[in-house]
Amino acid sequence: MLIDDLIRKTGRALHFTLIDPDRQTPDDVFLRVARCAEYGTDAIMVGGSSAFGQELLDATIAAIKRAVDLPVILFPNSAAAVSKRADYIFFMSLLNANDPRLLIREQAAAAPFIERTGLRPISMAYIVISTSRRPTSIEKRAEREILGPRDEKKVLGYALAARYLGLSCVYLEAGSGADRPVPGSLIRAVKKKIGLPLIAGGGIRTAGQAAIAARAGADVIVTGTVVERNLPRLKSIIRAVHAGRIRT
Repeated sequence: MLIDDLIRKTGRALHFTLIDPDRQTPDDVFLRVARCAEYGTDAIMVGGSSAFGQELLDATIAAIKRAVDLPVILFPNSAAAVSKRADYIFFMSLLNANDPRLLIREQAAAAPFIERTGLRPISMAYIVISTSRRPTSIEKRAEREILGPRDEKKVLGYALAARYLGLSCVYLEAGSGADRPVPGSLIRAVKKKIGLPLIAGGGIRTAGQAAIAARAGADVIVTGTVVERNLPRLKSIIRAVHAGRIRT
């Protein structure tokens, strides 16, 4: 799997940049991901909670590939948000969803396309953690069991279910623009249980927050909003991720 391979190659925690095609033009994307690569990001994710057309998705991925030589991973919000231009796709199920569409039906709809085009799937357990006073974009869109930072036992149950189902990784998601990231204590508890690559994202705006997540056990730290709003800050965030936990 890509994440395992990158961890073995680098010997450290990873940083992935998330690009939302609906929030920036392909020209903006070209310039931003080039800077992200310069700062040391390890891969580019493409997706978001909002709807966007196939043409824009394809153009965004094409701009990324012109700008950088990094893995491009789809982060889809539905079966419509897929493109043969990407290298990988997070084939993910929102485990705390109440809507079967987000558990398996969108995945079933996308599976024939993935097989036909040769996209490489990375099976993922996606768990949304509510850390904000107001719902984030993913929380507005997804009917789900609400899990907060204090619901550790329930979160661990979902994470262990992912392991027993044979999924490749777990993503703890606070959501785009979240007030606070997933706390380090929860990241640490999940990582200790699952023995799988652990991804953390949402609400990470500073190097200090990124370092906390990496030191707590997150194998991948994802940032997206900071790329759009304060790109120079990303340099210190990536440095903190890479230095946060050196593997032996």
